[in-house]
Amino acid sequence: MNKDRIGILLAFALPLIILLYPADVGLTARLAIALSVFTVVLWTFEPVPIEYSSLLLLLLLPLFGVLPFETAFGAFSGKALWLVFAGMGLSLCITETPLGDRMGRMVLERVTTYPRLILSIHVLGLVSALLIPSGVVRILILMPLLIGLLKSLGEKPGSRVSAALVMSLMCSTYYGGTGVLTASVPNMVVFGVMESRNIPVFWGEWAGYMFPVIGLGRTLCAYALIRILLPVAPGPVNLLKDLPRVPKSFTVDEKKTLAILILGVVLWSTDAVHGIHPAHIGLGLVLLSFLPGVGPLHPDRLRQINFPLLIYVAAAFAMGYAIEHADLSATLASGLTEWLDLSDLAPSVRLGVLTYLVLPFDFFADTAAISAVLAPILLDYSAQTGLPLLPASLSIAIGSSLVFFPYQSAPFVLAYSFRYVRMGQFILLMTLMSILTLILLVPLNLLFWRLIGLV
Repeated sequence: MNKDRIGILLAFALPLIILLYPADVGLTARLAIALSVFTVVLWTFEPVPIEYSSLLLLLLLPLFGVLPFETAFGAFSGKALWLVFAGMGLSLCITETPLGDRMGRMVLERVTTYPRLILSIHVLGLVSALLIPSGVVRILILMPLLIGLLKSLGEKPGSRVSAALVMSLMCSTYYGGTGVLTASVPNMVVFGVMESRNIPVFWGEWAGYMFPVIGLGRTLCAYALIRILLPVAPGPVNLLKDLPRVPKSFTVDEKKTLAILILGVVLWSTDAVHGIHPAHIGLGLVLLSFLPGVGPLHPDRLRQINFPLLIYVAAAFAMGYAIEHADLSATLASGLTEWLDLSDLAPSVRLGVLTYLVLPFDFFADTAAISAVLAPILLDYSAQTGLPLLPASLSIAIGSSLVFFPYQSAPFVLAYSFRYVRMGQFILLMTLMSILTLILLVPLNLLFWRLIGLV
């Protein structure tokens, strides 16, 4: 039986079991759970494109009376979804101008040895996480450049050098992005739940609380692991001959794009000062990017935005709304409070436990879907146990970023699709990174939060 058939079978069998299993839960709550499980299984096995299963969820929730139609589709009026849209619009400015290739050349053309090349790729991935909001787009931009370099070096798929370079790019852009609000879809999902609970957080605040340890710290750990697991000879390497050609000087469109991106970073990082919402900033930047005579791109290029991805994001939010609307969030939080009594522990310890509670669920689906389901429940649990909600939300986001297999995160799936790294190599590094995060970086991050007064 192939993967698609298994996915379809589980997508119908598991919800049926949930609906028929005797439990003291109302029909609306059972339907909310069943439809969520149905959709998560379809997202995991992908027997149909993700946007189809996402749209199906948005239609079934009001059809079965779980949510009003306006609530099911309410994410389309939410700021978090339009911040994702803004990220995709800004990413087009990178892909449709020579700026992406120029960024690669600026870092890589000065490299003379393999260890420096690995370090440079980590720097490139980390910088791209700050400038390019979409993790998938970061891989789409940088992977072709990296594949070209590997071909020029004569490296075959699966070789030690190929694995070291590809995973350097993948880890730096993914793990660096988890410390930035706009650089990770699970971050945006948690942010959307925070918005619905009136838990304020600014882009600069998120970066200040998350980037030093969770973003930069994880990137440094990934660099160390790659150097240990995939040692490469320190010999010279010449990358100049096969790097993509770009104009000698910045084009007008590149200058416009760079100015808009820098403006975005400045405005996002200072939003605690001026008070403008990150979504408003993002949409303003997109308007500048496609404004005739001002931006680098013609308005027609907006058609190239991956609008089906917005349906997926909206469905992830709707899943969380369904759980809240059916009072499942408060019910499960109450049950969790009775089962897991942490009242005698310090707040920082309880926040760590909150991160670990997300971990088992990360294996079941894409981490964005898991964060959409668990964030409302765990925030209710946090409120009932007296945990401060801002660090609780950040702890949930950290837990949602723990990945062991590529299927848990779309950027890893995309990077693996180039087939330059064996699945075993990916899984080993991802597993070690998650273990390091759990036993080292989570406690270190909690200590950092205590030192700066967040908890």
